[in-house]
Formats: sequence, structure tokens, C-alpha cells
Amino acid sequence: MREPVSREEYRRAFDTIPFSDDFETRTQAMLRCRLQNLEKEESQMTVRKSRKWILAAAVAVALLALSVSAAVLWLTPAQVAEEIQDPLLAQAFAGEDAILVNESAQVDMYTVTLGGLVSGAGISDWCSDVEESRTYAVVSVARTDGMPLTKDNYDVTSNGMFTITPLVAGYPPQSVNIFSLDGNRVSFLQDGRAYYVMDTKDIQIFADHTVYMAVYQGFVPSYRQFSAAEDGTLTMRDDVVGCMFTLPLDPALADPEAVQNFFEQTGMNQTLLTDAELAALEQESLEET
Repeated sequence: MREPVSREEYRRAFDTIPFSDDFETRTQAMLRCRLQNLEKEESQMTVRKSRKWILAAAVAVALLALSVSAAVLWLTPAQVAEEIQDPLLAQAFAGEDAILVNESAQVDMYTVTLGGLVSGAGISDWCSDVEESRTYAVVSVARTDGMPLTKDNYDVTSNGMFTITPLVAGYPPQSVNIFSLDGNRVSFLQDGRAYYVMDTKDIQIFADHTVYMAVYQGFVPSYRQFSAAEDGTLTMRDDVVGCMFTLPLDPALADPEAVQNFFEQTGMNQTLLTDAELAALEQESLEET
């Protein structure tokens, strides 16, 4: 059975279509001609059905134009890597090991999109001489109302605008995040959209747990922004402006030994506390004082 075409492959296919400069004009002329011919047909029923066909065709043409436009204006993860002059990373994002997500969420007045991620050693000019495997992710932000983001209305370099971090179910948010995972990020504005490239230690070592990518307004993640359920699931608190994406990682790539080494080397706490346990600790502290 043939594999379904991914959204990224769909966009790349559109990029290869050689649309002529007069494509829209010729298409509209064809539709007008078709409509004129319909008026000469004898059956009113046929006319009614054909008019519906014309309307559907016009809608299809409009959607086609929008799809082509989006394919041009919305950079793929590989193109984002090219923009930051990282050909090794661009090649990695174009390879078979890349995970293309293209999932979006509404955050206040913005639409946040997780483009994709890729993991490996020596796949970026940032860390080409580092033997350890690292994870790179591309996130973009745009105004939902279509207003372009510019340096005057959006500070793409500010950590206060959005923090982008991995989180792992079963572990405290302040223990496993972009900071404890020795992360970095680079960002830029292009065509009215903000692009972020994040890199951290390889998050695939946690793949036997649910791994998230959180995008939120704030700084170091903690229980103030995220709450934990009894099963270890993490969720963003209602008063936090942001969103969370669940990453489609292969559990077979998990490395519990590497996870244990991570906690031993960083000295981070592995004990996840639920809201009820946090409340109990707070009450106990108040009673002691």
C-alpha cells in the first residue's frame, strides 16, 4: 500500500509546479467562458448543477492559490536551517530521520507552529565537533489575524516573549528543560513570521515517557506554570499564555541508562509532585512557621 503523502511533501510538490504569470487571469477567463456557455443550455436543472460545479471550481482555484502562497511564505525546517547558515542541519532536516510535525496551536493573538525536529551527532555546524547526540527543533510564530511581525511590534530575541523547552512526563518541569539539557536557541524574523531553532541534549533518551515541546510566556519552567497528574502527565496551568505539543518519538530509542546519568550529572530532582502533594508541603511549611 502506498504511504500517505505528508503535508511537507505536499508543499514541496506545489513548489515544483511551474505556474505561469497569467495563471489566475487565464483561469478566471475560463470560468467566465464556461458560465456563458451554461446560459445557452436548455435544461434548467443542468444549469443549476453546472453552476454548482463552477462555484466549486472557483473555490478550488482560490484554495490552490492560497496553498501555493503558504508553501512559499512558510519556511520548512530545512529552509529555516539554511537561513541561519547551517547547511549540515538543513541536510538533516531534509533527511529520513527528521520528524516533520507541522502542528499549530492558538496562543493569545498568535499562532504557534511546531515545524519539526531531528536528532543526531554532528548534524549541525553549531556542534559539528561534539560527539554527543543532540536534538534540534524548529518553531514558528505568526499573528493569527495576518498582521506581519516586525522588529517594531515583536522582539524575536527576547526570552520574555516565548520560552521554548522540552518537558518530560514523570519528571519535574524544573528538572528536565532547555536549561538543564544544555540548550540554546537562535531566532529571526522573515516574511512577517518569527522562526526559532532550539537545540538541546538528545531528548530521545526520554522516549519511553511522553515528551512535550512547551511554548509559553515566562522563563524557567516550574510548578508555577505546569501541573502534574498522578500518572505523571504534565499540563500547562490555565493562567499561563502558551501551548504544549506532544512529540511523536519512537519509544525504542529511549535510553534509561543515559537518563540516569543525566540526573546524576546535573543533580536534578527526579521526584514529580502533584498539586495535592505541593499543597500538603505548603501547609506543612506554614505549620512549622
